[in-house]
Amino acid sequence: MNETPEKLENQSSRGSARRRAMMDAAWQILLDKGFSGVTLNDVISQSGGSRTTLYEAFGGKDGLLAAVMTERCMAFSAELHISLESDLPPRDALTDFATKLAKRILSEEAIRFTKILFTEGHNFIPLVDKFMKTGPDNTRARLARYLQRQHGLGHIVIDNPEHYAEMFESMVTGGWQKQMLKLVKPPQYTDAEIHQRVTRVVDIFLCGVASPTYRNDVSTSTP
Repeated sequence: MNETPEKLENQSSRGSARRRAMMDAAWQILLDKGFSGVTLNDVISQSGGSRTTLYEAFGGKDGLLAAVMTERCMAFSAELHISLESDLPPRDALTDFATKLAKRILSEEAIRFTKILFTEGHNFIPLVDKFMKTGPDNTRARLARYLQRQHGLGHIVIDNPEHYAEMFESMVTGGWQKQMLKLVKPPQYTDAEIHQRVTRVVDIFLCGVASPTYRNDVSTSTP
């Protein structure tokens, strides 16, 4: 007997819900126990799914973790990219981007995941490579494209967008990320402290790359 569209839709919804539960369980276990601590039995126990469903949906542990990390990277990056896809002038766009980036890397979840990458990543190279391509590399490429557009508009003067994108990101995140990796209990930074650092970074960066025209425009528009 042929299945009705309603029955097929319900089956699809249940399948999506099971997939969602497995991904959520895998992510939480990953944050709690690291890559090596994620077991299919734990994922199935926490999600209420089955081993058959897990293999059908993800192909196994590596496929599940790859799907989870890809999704989290995309969610992590989505808000950052909004600033870079806008027509905001360099100071506004870079300040907005850097503020969002700083707040995200300083979140408890990001700190825990970063420590796992540094301590276990060498044993899970394919997963780390996928994370880098989907997350940091993708965001850096978008930043480079934004800088290239601003160069084309005459707002900044650069000869290598990728190099300047890497420099700007490092100025925002470098010291903080190193500090997070060394400390058992990282300090909490206020919005004011983040704003102060971001403002300094943007000022220093634009001091080196802003075109004379853009400097004059900013100067004359400042009260």
